[in-house]
Amino acid sequence: MTIDLELFPSTNPNPILSVANDCTVLYSNKAGETLLHEWGMAVGEKLPSYIEGVVKNVISLNKPEKIKVETRKGVYLVGFYPIPEEKCVNIYGFDISDWREFEEKLPESEAGEVANLDLTDIIDVPAIQSLMDDFYRLVHIPVGLIDLKGNILAGVAWQDICTKFHRIHPETCKNCIESDIKLSVGVPPGEFKLYMCKNNMWDVATPVMVGGKHVANIFSGQFFFEGEPVDYELFRSQARKYGFNEEEYIAAFEKVPRLSKESVNKKMAFFVKLANILSQLSYSNFKLSQSLAKSDILVDKLEKNREDFDRAQTVGNIGSWRLDVRKNKLTWSDENHHIFGVQKGIPLTYETFLSKVHPDDREYVDRKWKMGLEGEPYDIEHRIAVDGKIKWVREKAYIELDKDGMVTGGFGITQDITERKKAEEALKRAHGSLEAKVKERTSELEKAYESLMEEERRLSEAQKLSHIGNWDWNLATDEMYWSDEMCRIFGCAPQKLFHTYRELLNFTHPEDRSYVDNAIKSVLTGKSFSIDHRISVDGEERIVHAQGKVVFDETESPIRLRGTIQDITDRKKTEEKIRILADAVESSNDAIVTESFDGTITSWNKTAEHIYGYSAEEILGKNVSILEPDNLKGEIKKIIKKVKHGEKVHHYRTLRLKKDGTMTNVSITYSPVFDASGKLIAISAIARDITEQINAERLLVKAEEARKKEIHHRIKNNLQVISSLLDLQAEKFRSRKYAKDVEVLNAFKESQDRVMSIALIHKELHEGKRTDTLNFSAYLERLVENLFQTYRVGNVNTSLNVELEENIFFDMDVAVPLGIIINELVSNSLKYAFLGRDNGKIQIKLRKENSVKQADKEQGRTKENYDGTDFTLIVSDNGTGISEEFNIEDSSSLGLQLVEVLVDQLGGKIELKRGSGTEFVIRFKVPVQN
Repeated sequence: MTIDLELFPSTNPNPILSVANDCTVLYSNKAGETLLHEWGMAVGEKLPSYIEGVVKNVISLNKPEKIKVETRKGVYLVGFYPIPEEKCVNIYGFDISDWREFEEKLPESEAGEVANLDLTDIIDVPAIQSLMDDFYRLVHIPVGLIDLKGNILAGVAWQDICTKFHRIHPETCKNCIESDIKLSVGVPPGEFKLYMCKNNMWDVATPVMVGGKHVANIFSGQFFFEGEPVDYELFRSQARKYGFNEEEYIAAFEKVPRLSKESVNKKMAFFVKLANILSQLSYSNFKLSQSLAKSDILVDKLEKNREDFDRAQTVGNIGSWRLDVRKNKLTWSDENHHIFGVQKGIPLTYETFLSKVHPDDREYVDRKWKMGLEGEPYDIEHRIAVDGKIKWVREKAYIELDKDGMVTGGFGITQDITERKKAEEALKRAHGSLEAKVKERTSELEKAYESLMEEERRLSEAQKLSHIGNWDWNLATDEMYWSDEMCRIFGCAPQKLFHTYRELLNFTHPEDRSYVDNAIKSVLTGKSFSIDHRISVDGEERIVHAQGKVVFDETESPIRLRGTIQDITDRKKTEEKIRILADAVESSNDAIVTESFDGTITSWNKTAEHIYGYSAEEILGKNVSILEPDNLKGEIKKIIKKVKHGEKVHHYRTLRLKKDGTMTNVSITYSPVFDASGKLIAISAIARDITEQINAERLLVKAEEARKKEIHHRIKNNLQVISSLLDLQAEKFRSRKYAKDVEVLNAFKESQDRVMSIALIHKELHEGKRTDTLNFSAYLERLVENLFQTYRVGNVNTSLNVELEENIFFDMDVAVPLGIIINELVSNSLKYAFLGRDNGKIQIKLRKENSVKQADKEQGRTKENYDGTDFTLIVSDNGTGISEEFNIEDSSSLGLQLVEVLVDQLGGKIELKRGSGTEFVIRFKVPVQN
């Protein structure tokens, strides 16, 4: 957001602020700080909620609002004006402290003025007309400004059909007026309304607002939309109805422009902005006329004040003057002319003034004036010569500077003190010695007073620093003195000279009042008290320490109570945090140990005694290396060094030596310990005994391995049983005398092959003593060997070439579908590729393509991550090949359909190549194995 700071001159004597739509203050001039101070905020902060509500209302309604704000410096009328294009609201304040007389002369409401104003009085109609003429020359779009009484204030390029026909005939003109006044109402500011007038042509209007009141409309109209069918017969009938020359009327009708909806929207966007500008200018002019009325009243009042001021100067023998240094022009009040004996009308300069100064004082006065121009105070007494008589005057000046610090002039007063000087001289002669004594005594009193004030200031500062206030209760008058710090503790401004005991109890927490009252009253018997209790300050509960004692008179009767109040809330909270932390440390299930940088143990909780076997008395002050096994000596020292350099050590597993010489498994987190200033002072080690956890983990791993092996063994056995059952069922079909359904037998055989390929996987897993991944290279060799044994009849001379990378391991999710894919493709080649041919050749290739390596650094080590590995599987033969018409996606073969489904399951792609045989290329990615 950009704000034009020229709109908010810092030298403006009235408050000017700008706030964003979220109510954050963006700018304030010097005078605006008065409002910010009253609202308890500063530039860059959000307005208080009650002012924020006014701003949001102004934004939502898009119209100004005013409120009255009373401050210690005066009363302000504060206006809020929305600036939508800048997404902000400007706030202007006007000092109305002395405007009561003026307000009585103002109309009852600004709304009444707006309702009665004539728009031509507040806008420059010729200028608007000129603007519309220029706009039409640029874009050739007709436009008009019409008030709510139907008066056309400005317009350009209105259509002939309107000016020569519709606005001439009484009935059609009535339709036009209705269009101008009634059909265009109800359009919100910043929007426009499109409608068809009763003369059957399109008009569009947007409102002009002044002070939130609708006062006029900007119209553009008498057009048709492009592509809109026009009813010529309707307009011919209108010509006949109203007696227009039909041919001339139709000719004017045909001149009416045809506009696209886009062009209408664009031009109305401009007219909406123009209406907004007119609204703002009109409202500004309206406010200006109000301001001029205010100015007239203020001028009258100022003239009366000036007359009163002149009378006051005459009564007090005090004149005033103003000097313009740049013009060397001096202006005197009437009384100043009288004091110096200079007639009004005589040109005045600084030299004129200096010539009236007594010759013996002239150099002194001139020197003091020049020192005043350099910033020294100008408050002097000197003699002047008037009509041959000597007068004494006192002069005081206030020097005025421009923004660059240059002197521009001055304002001052002149007081005739001749009579005072005579009285002083007489008194001086009569009481010379007394004056000397008084002066001496006065000096002593001033010094004593200054010393007393300094002591009081020091006491106040000391109380403020220590949060201790004092009180003094006069029992006879029930008046209680509170120091400034005591007032601050209770959250009240130190405005009153005296308070009461009842006020003190009112600040006390309701549950503690009886306790406090009894403690204070017990002092009356001669005791002192020292208690802690709660107080309520602005809804917040705080804790104070109170002390007091009684003062007796000569008859041993109590006459005063004196005491102190100290705010100990923060100290109590700190003590509570320390207590809670200490309890937490002692009750923790973890060993919590604090070590110095050299390894000395400085704290040791109960759990540490339980885990390591040493009591706190035994271990404190010793080096932590006492807990290190011999093979790990120096480990703790290295870890402390890492923590000192800012490294984090969390859940570090290691071994520690117990007091009885046995080892224990622990998980330790090392953390830095800082003092209040943020300085690293020690290391904290939080250890947990994980011996049982580690034993459980080992047992769990062994159990899991055994469970997985048992599962794989059972699955392998079950798959072998299924394969045997399929074989028996197929044999049953073969034994039938008339069994000719070869497809059924083949289906059993293919199903048996697929089960066999899965069974091989579990056999490899079981025999390889692995439970999660399979050495696919070894598995593939056994799979192909079984397939060749199965289909050896008719394929005696068929050879196999397998090219595999060593040690390719896949999990079950990859191995099973990949094994079935190879089973289907190889069995297809063995069954169909070499019919009627010898010396067939089948080739299988499986290789890694690439891997994406990412490296990052963690605790000084490099860790490699893989997002996955790309593999390519190629199964090919040099058989009879597949016809060009064959499409694997539309294959009726169950085996190839199964291959396509399994490739998709792997997230891979399959490609069929035809040449000297058949080649299937399958590309897939295996995700990273955790």
